[in-house]
Amino acid sequence: MKTAAMVGLLGALAVSGVAANEREVTVCADPDPPPSVYWVRDAQGHKTQALTGFGVDLMNEAFARLGVKVRWIGHYPWARCMKEVEDGRTDFAYGAYYSEERARRFAYSVPLRALTPQVFSMRDRPVDVRSKADLKRYAGCGLTGASYAHYDLGPADLDTGVNTYAKLITKLKLGRCDYFVEELEVILRLKDVGQDLLADEDLVHGPVPDATAPTTHLIAGKTSAAAARLPELDAVLIPLIRSGEAARYWRRHSSSLPYKPGKLPS
Repeated sequence: MKTAAMVGLLGALAVSGVAANEREVTVCADPDPPPSVYWVRDAQGHKTQALTGFGVDLMNEAFARLGVKVRWIGHYPWARCMKEVEDGRTDFAYGAYYSEERARRFAYSVPLRALTPQVFSMRDRPVDVRSKADLKRYAGCGLTGASYAHYDLGPADLDTGVNTYAKLITKLKLGRCDYFVEELEVILRLKDVGQDLLADEDLVHGPVPDATAPTTHLIAGKTSAAAARLPELDAVLIPLIRSGEAARYWRRHSSSLPYKPGKLPS
């Protein structure tokens, strides 16, 4: 009986990295493009197994101040990353947008940065978008697992059958959709991985005036041991952001884009 009880206890602890080892947490992310989380490349330009970026620096420093080491996981697609966190096999996911649907399943850190909503379409068949409501007059495309709630778009409003920007652009150019929405900062940084979409003369883009600027967060499963640690993590993150330290980490990885913090609690 004693042996069986011990096996059960160890099995329960193994469900969460935080519960099993409070000195180390696991964080998954969807790497590339820079500057948030991206692969370190060798002298020949090949990916190594190491991750770097603004998010890596910020999270490593924040957890270090709590005496905790971060083990980064970068080989999951974003949808699987979130599933691993929701099911408790990974402690946190980095870079998630907030949505009411996700908030029923995940606990959120304070906002880590804010972004600029945009709509992209073809130059020869542009969309006339003056509000979020206008988007629903057209056929839109999106990425699998991404959240578009800040555009008031749900799964039924978009074709989200692809998981890369290259495939997304192909669908747009083939006329399978009229537009896609994405944050300007994301599209700008794709240039660093060989996809300079803003240089594509076939594409045009513009603002969605009433779309809420999304913010990125660290998330944990709603009822997980990792979620219970978010308040103490927030207490470290807030001064890192307010002091300008987070902006300094940003400038290490991005010389062209300014750092835009999200609204922090007072």
